[in-house]
Amino acid sequence: MNIETWGYIRHLFFVEKLAKKVIARQLNLDPKTVRRALAKETFSNRQSLSRPSKLDPFREKIAALMKTYPGISVVRIHEEIRKGGYDGGISILRTHVRSLKPEKQAFLYIRTLPGEEAQVDWASTGRIGDRKSSCFLMVLSFSKMIYIEFFPSQSLENFLAGHVHAFHYFQGIPRKIRYDNLKSVVLNRLGPNIQFNRRFLDFAAHYLFDPSVCNVRSPQEKGRVENAVKYVKNNFLAARTFGSLADCNQQAADWRDHTANVRIHGSAKARPIDLFREKEQSALISLPRTDYDTRMTCSVKSSSQCLVRFDTNRYSVPFPQASMLLTLKADDQFVSIYDKERLIAEHARSYDRHQVIENPEHVKGLLGARPQGAAFKHRDAICALGESAGQYLDALAKTELRLDKQFQKILDLIDLFGKSEVAAAIEHALQHGAFGHEYLRNIILANRRARAETKPPGTPSSKINPDLIRTIWVEERNPEIYDQYCHIKEEDDEDPKP
Repeated sequence: MNIETWGYIRHLFFVEKLAKKVIARQLNLDPKTVRRALAKETFSNRQSLSRPSKLDPFREKIAALMKTYPGISVVRIHEEIRKGGYDGGISILRTHVRSLKPEKQAFLYIRTLPGEEAQVDWASTGRIGDRKSSCFLMVLSFSKMIYIEFFPSQSLENFLAGHVHAFHYFQGIPRKIRYDNLKSVVLNRLGPNIQFNRRFLDFAAHYLFDPSVCNVRSPQEKGRVENAVKYVKNNFLAARTFGSLADCNQQAADWRDHTANVRIHGSAKARPIDLFREKEQSALISLPRTDYDTRMTCSVKSSSQCLVRFDTNRYSVPFPQASMLLTLKADDQFVSIYDKERLIAEHARSYDRHQVIENPEHVKGLLGARPQGAAFKHRDAICALGESAGQYLDALAKTELRLDKQFQKILDLIDLFGKSEVAAAIEHALQHGAFGHEYLRNIILANRRARAETKPPGTPSSKINPDLIRTIWVEERNPEIYDQYCHIKEEDDEDPKP
C-alpha cells in the first residue's frame, strides 16, 4: 500500500463517512487492508523482512564463479552449485545473477563518411608454428573493408609495416585513424594531455593522416575493429592449423579476399568490397611516391671476425668492413647492413637464438691470405649440409688424401650441382666407403644420368670445367627439317643426265 491509497482510504472514512466494507468494495481492496490503513495515524513504508533464500549458502560460490569466468552462463552456475547441494530452481538464480552484473551502457551509433576514418588494433593470437604471433588489423569504418596480417611481435616496426601494407592493399589512405593507447602510438598520457611516439608522428605526417586516440578504457570508441578482432578469432583462426607464420599469412590473405570482404556485412547489409569500390576508394588520400622506411635502425660495430650482433644472432659483413661502425636496418624478413649509405650485406632474418649467419662471399678475398683459416671455413660449409657430411669428413680425415684440396673440390661440386645433390652423394658414398671428391662427382653424374639430367644448373664455361662438354648429350636432328624455313632445295652432287 502506497501513501496515495492510505490517504484516500482515510478521506473516504473520516470525511465521506463511508463504511469500511463499502471502501474495500469501491477500491477493490481486502477489508483488512482498509482497517490497517485506518489504524495508522502516520504513513510508514516499512519493508517486510526478507525471507531466507535457498541461494543464501551459495552466494559466495556464485560470485567466485562469475569473477573467475566472466562469461559463464546461468546454466553452468546452476550445475556447479547443485553439486554442492542446491535444490532450488533456476529462475531465482537468473534473477540473482542479473543483479550482480553491471548495467549495460548505451552508446550512440555514429555514421562515418567514405574515406573519413579507419580503426587499427593488435590481436594476440598465441603461437603459430614455433613462435608467438600477433594479428594486425585495419578496418575502414564506412565500407567495413578489413586488412589483416600476422607478425612475430607487436613492435613499432611491425606496426608501421602493417600500416604500409594496408595502405597499398586499399590503394589509398583514410583521413583519420583511430587507436587505443598503444605504446607504439602513445608514450604517456595524463588526462587529455597525450605524448605521442615521435617516430609514429613522423610516419603519420609522411602519409598525411590524422591519428586519433580513444579515451582510456573505452573500447566502444573503436567498436568496428573490436568486432573485427572477434570475427578473425572466431571465423578465421578457429579450427585451422598453420605450419608457419608465412603459411598463416597466405591463408589469411585468401580468407580476407574470398570470405571477409565479400560477405554480406551484418550492419551494412552489403558486401564491403562493393561499398569500397563504389563509394570509398575514390575518397581515400593518394599514396606518396615513396614509402616510409619502417625498418628498425641501429648502429652496430663489426668484430674482427667480420660479424655484427643483432637480436642474439651474428651476421657477416665483407672483410674490408671488419672492426667498423656500421648501420643495421631490420624488418620481419631481412637484416640489411650499411656502410654510411652503401648497402654492404643483406641476410634473411633468423628468429633462432645464438646463430651465426654467414655469406661465404664476405670472406672469400680473405681466404687466400689465410690458407689454414680457409680450410676451416670450407670444412664448416660442408658440415652445414647435415650430419652425414660431418661423418664423411671425419672418415675422409683418416685417409691419405690432402684435406684442403678435397674441401675445395667438394665446395666446387656444391657450386656446380647444388647442396641437395652433393648431400645425397655424400650419404651414398658414406654407405659404400667411397672417399674423395672424384667418387662424389661420379655418384652425382650417375644419379643425373638415371634421371636424364646431364646438364647441371648454372653450368660454368668449359674453361672452368673442360670435362663438362663431354657429359652433355644433344639430341640428333635431321638437317632437312631446316630446309622448309630457308627455302633451300638441295642439289645432287652428281652431274645431271643429258
